[in-house]
Amino acid sequence: MSSTQPDYQDLRATITAQHAGMRLDQALAASFSLSRRRARKAIDEGGVYLNRKRCRTAGRALKAGDKLRLVLLEHEKLTPFVPEQLIWQQPPLYLINKRSGQYAQEALHRSRGTLPDELARHLNLHPKDAENLRPVHRLDKGTSGLMLFSSDPRQLNHIQSLWSTSAFKRYLAVTEPAPEWDEQRITLAIGKDRDSRGCYHVSETGRACESEARVIARKGKRALLELVPHTGRTHQLRVHLSALGCPILGDARYGGKSHPRLMLHAQQLRLESPALTSSQAWEAQPEENWQW
Repeated sequence: MSSTQPDYQDLRATITAQHAGMRLDQALAASFSLSRRRARKAIDEGGVYLNRKRCRTAGRALKAGDKLRLVLLEHEKLTPFVPEQLIWQQPPLYLINKRSGQYAQEALHRSRGTLPDELARHLNLHPKDAENLRPVHRLDKGTSGLMLFSSDPRQLNHIQSLWSTSAFKRYLAVTEPAPEWDEQRITLAIGKDRDSRGCYHVSETGRACESEARVIARKGKRALLELVPHTGRTHQLRVHLSALGCPILGDARYGGKSHPRLMLHAQQLRLESPALTSSQAWEAQPEENWQW
């Protein structure tokens, strides 16, 4: 792609009679001014959709009227999965210590290189189990810490249906500036819609939220906090701390100071019966790049 084009692109085209009969990789190259090599790479990454379904067959013959969608993110640096991240397994359940920069699930522009893809490869799962491997809960790309996966759709649905009453999580976060308080129970409601930048905001008409925060240590203008979310809204901890004027370090989206990584880590996870047949509790420390 030309260096003058944006890194993120979401492109669409309809196959005309002129391009009917072409292979998918040929049609992509012709429709979006790509090299054949880049088109095949996009197909392999999982950023190509044919008639609204992800398509990974470069040789697929197209017909007039077919709808193409190409989602690209250039110059992306992925954090690779390493076997040491798998810290517990009781198939079909797998617990990993996610690293900052890893995708917890498929993204529009890629399925290859995400944690479900890499974990399935590491475990050498049967193709059907690999296809079914999903995160039980979510962590943002920049957040590190404990994540549970399941390759059994029935067990996945069972645990998710009980998650709000059976799962207990504790996080670490570094904020700058440090809060003036030592402990805080945050009950700010958060609106259900994102803005154009993908951010959520505190809203009086939003959904009820509750987070518990406690300062563990202070260092200059920064503070290390222990956080317990009592509800599970998307970006809840990030929104709450930003709204209180102490955004998480490295969280540019919510006003945080620049840093090599988002300083948010899911340190503890406890999952109780009946979500599991017997209660389990795990703890994982942040990776080596946890520097503040």
